[in-house]
Amino acid sequence: MTRKYIPAAALVALASPAVADTSAPTLAEQQFSQIVSWEGRWQVAETDALEIVFEITARGSTVIERWETASGLHSITVYHLDGDKVVATHYCPQGNQPRLESTAAGDGGITFAFRDITGLDEGESHAFSLAYRLDEDGSLLRSEIYRSAEGPGEPSSYTLTRSPPEP
Repeated sequence: MTRKYIPAAALVALASPAVADTSAPTLAEQQFSQIVSWEGRWQVAETDALEIVFEITARGSTVIERWETASGLHSITVYHLDGDKVVATHYCPQGNQPRLESTAAGDGGITFAFRDITGLDEGESHAFSLAYRLDEDGSLLRSEIYRSAEGPGEPSSYTLTRSPPEP
Protein backbone atom coordinates (compact mmCIF):
# COMPACT_ATOMS: atom_id res chain seq x y z
CA MET A 1 0.00 0.00 0.00
CA THR A 2 1.35 3.42 -0.97
CA ARG A 3 1.07 6.20 1.55
CA LYS A 4 0.35 9.73 0.47
CA TYR A 5 1.98 12.48 2.43
CA ILE A 6 0.23 15.75 2.99
CA PRO A 7 2.48 18.68 3.90
CA ALA A 8 2.02 19.91 7.47
CA ALA A 9 1.08 23.42 6.25
CA ALA A 10 -1.76 21.92 4.24
CA LEU A 11 -3.03 20.00 7.29
CA VAL A 12 -3.00 23.17 9.37
CA ALA A 13 -4.88 25.03 6.65
CA LEU A 14 -7.47 22.26 6.41
CA ALA A 15 -7.91 22.07 10.18
CA SER A 16 -8.14 25.84 10.76
CA PRO A 17 -11.34 27.69 10.05
CA ALA A 18 -11.03 30.46 7.49
CA VAL A 19 -10.40 33.72 9.27
CA ALA A 20 -10.78 37.04 7.49
CA ASP A 21 -7.99 39.54 7.96
CA THR A 22 -9.80 42.35 9.76
CA SER A 23 -6.63 44.27 10.57
CA ALA A 24 -6.24 45.80 7.09
CA PRO A 25 -8.15 49.08 6.74
CA THR A 26 -10.72 49.33 3.98
CA LEU A 27 -10.30 51.85 1.17
CA ALA A 28 -12.87 54.12 2.82
CA GLU A 29 -11.02 53.93 6.15
CA GLN A 30 -7.76 54.80 4.38
CA GLN A 31 -9.44 57.74 2.64
CA PHE A 32 -10.98 58.99 5.89
CA SER A 33 -7.60 58.70 7.66
CA GLN A 34 -6.12 60.83 4.91
CA ILE A 35 -8.79 63.50 5.45
CA VAL A 36 -8.15 63.38 9.22
CA SER A 37 -4.45 64.06 8.52
CA TRP A 38 -5.41 67.44 7.00
CA GLU A 39 -6.52 68.78 10.40
CA GLY A 40 -5.57 72.42 10.77
CA ARG A 41 -5.66 75.73 8.94
CA TRP A 42 -4.77 76.00 5.24
CA GLN A 43 -4.01 79.02 3.07
CA VAL A 44 -5.44 79.18 -0.44
CA ALA A 45 -2.74 80.06 -2.99
CA GLU A 46 -5.20 81.54 -5.49
CA THR A 47 -6.70 84.12 -3.09
CA ASP A 48 -5.95 85.91 0.18
CA ALA A 49 -9.68 86.25 0.86
CA LEU A 50 -10.20 82.64 1.95
CA GLU A 51 -8.76 80.17 4.46
CA ILE A 52 -9.86 76.57 4.79
CA VAL A 53 -9.88 74.81 8.16
CA PHE A 54 -10.21 71.05 8.72
CA GLU A 55 -11.44 70.20 12.21
CA ILE A 56 -11.93 66.74 13.71
CA THR A 57 -15.03 66.35 15.88
CA ALA A 58 -17.51 63.76 17.22
CA ARG A 59 -14.79 61.66 18.89
CA GLY A 60 -12.85 61.37 15.64
CA SER A 61 -15.73 60.13 13.51
CA THR A 62 -16.32 63.37 11.61
CA VAL A 63 -14.19 66.02 9.91
CA ILE A 64 -15.57 69.50 9.24
CA GLU A 65 -14.09 71.59 6.44
CA ARG A 66 -14.83 75.30 7.06
CA TRP A 67 -14.35 77.99 4.44
CA GLU A 68 -13.60 81.22 6.29
CA THR A 69 -13.50 84.70 4.78
CA ALA A 70 -12.98 88.15 6.32
CA SER A 71 -16.76 88.53 6.37
CA GLY A 72 -17.27 85.25 8.26
CA LEU A 73 -18.06 81.63 7.60
CA HIS A 74 -18.70 80.95 3.92
CA SER A 75 -19.62 77.25 3.82
CA ILE A 76 -18.85 73.88 5.39
CA THR A 77 -18.42 70.33 4.20
CA VAL A 78 -18.75 67.45 6.65
CA TYR A 79 -16.95 64.14 6.04
CA HIS A 80 -17.74 60.81 7.71
CA LEU A 81 -17.61 57.08 7.02
CA ASP A 82 -20.75 55.39 5.72
CA GLY A 83 -20.09 51.68 5.19
CA ASP A 84 -17.58 51.29 2.38
CA LYS A 85 -17.65 55.00 1.43
CA VAL A 86 -16.69 58.36 2.84
CA VAL A 87 -19.63 60.73 2.52
CA ALA A 88 -19.10 64.47 2.07
CA THR A 89 -22.14 66.66 2.75
CA HIS A 90 -21.60 70.21 1.48
CA TYR A 91 -23.61 72.98 3.16
CA CYS A 92 -23.63 75.58 0.39
CA PRO A 93 -24.29 79.32 0.79
CA GLN A 94 -27.04 78.85 -1.82
CA GLY A 95 -28.93 76.80 0.77
CA ASN A 96 -28.66 73.33 -0.78
CA GLN A 97 -26.90 70.29 0.66
CA PRO A 98 -25.42 67.89 -1.91
CA ARG A 99 -24.02 64.61 -0.63
CA LEU A 100 -21.09 63.10 -2.45
CA GLU A 101 -19.48 59.70 -1.87
CA SER A 102 -15.90 58.56 -2.26
CA THR A 103 -14.82 56.46 -5.19
CA ALA A 104 -11.59 54.59 -5.90
CA ALA A 105 -9.18 57.20 -7.28
CA GLY A 106 -6.26 55.79 -9.20
CA ASP A 107 -3.74 58.51 -8.32
CA GLY A 108 -3.69 58.08 -4.55
CA GLY A 109 -6.07 60.99 -4.14
CA ILE A 110 -9.67 61.00 -3.03
CA THR A 111 -12.50 61.54 -5.49
CA PHE A 112 -16.14 62.13 -4.55
CA ALA A 113 -19.08 61.63 -6.90
CA PHE A 114 -22.61 63.01 -6.55
CA ARG A 115 -25.00 60.82 -4.49
CA ASP A 116 -28.06 63.01 -3.83
CA ILE A 117 -29.15 66.46 -2.69
CA THR A 118 -31.58 68.23 -0.37
CA GLY A 119 -32.78 71.83 -0.40
CA LEU A 120 -32.19 72.42 -4.12
CA ASP A 121 -34.27 75.30 -5.46
CA GLU A 122 -34.93 76.02 -9.12
CA GLY A 123 -32.06 77.87 -10.75
CA GLU A 124 -29.43 76.86 -8.19
CA SER A 125 -26.23 75.05 -9.00
CA HIS A 126 -24.72 72.48 -6.67
CA ALA A 127 -21.49 70.63 -5.98
CA PHE A 128 -21.39 67.65 -8.32
CA SER A 129 -17.88 66.25 -7.90
CA LEU A 130 -14.97 66.89 -5.58
CA ALA A 131 -11.39 65.63 -5.59
CA TYR A 132 -8.28 66.00 -3.46
CA ARG A 133 -4.68 65.18 -4.24
CA LEU A 134 -1.77 65.61 -1.84
CA ASP A 135 1.35 66.72 -3.70
CA GLU A 136 4.92 65.77 -2.78
CA ASP A 137 5.58 69.29 -1.44
CA GLY A 138 2.76 68.85 1.12
CA SER A 139 0.29 71.09 -0.71
CA LEU A 140 -3.25 69.85 -1.20
CA LEU A 141 -5.02 70.32 -4.54
CA ARG A 142 -8.81 70.67 -4.14
CA SER A 143 -10.84 70.43 -7.36
CA GLU A 144 -14.59 70.63 -7.76
CA ILE A 145 -17.28 70.78 -10.41
CA TYR A 146 -20.67 72.41 -9.91
CA ARG A 147 -23.75 71.38 -11.90
CA SER A 148 -26.64 73.59 -12.97
CA ALA A 149 -29.79 72.89 -14.97
CA GLU A 150 -27.64 73.20 -18.12
CA GLY A 151 -25.24 70.47 -16.95
CA PRO A 152 -21.81 70.28 -15.32
CA GLY A 153 -19.71 73.41 -15.31
CA GLU A 154 -15.98 73.79 -15.69
CA PRO A 155 -13.70 72.41 -12.97
CA SER A 156 -12.25 74.86 -10.49
CA SER A 157 -9.23 74.21 -8.30
CA TYR A 158 -7.53 75.59 -5.22
CA THR A 159 -4.02 74.84 -4.04
CA LEU A 160 -3.90 74.65 -0.25
CA THR A 161 -0.77 75.01 1.87
CA ARG A 162 -0.63 74.67 5.62
CA SER A 163 -0.80 77.98 7.45
CA PRO A 164 2.19 78.72 9.64
CA PRO A 165 1.58 77.96 13.31
CA GLU A 166 0.31 80.91 15.33
CA PRO A 167 2.82 82.27 17.86
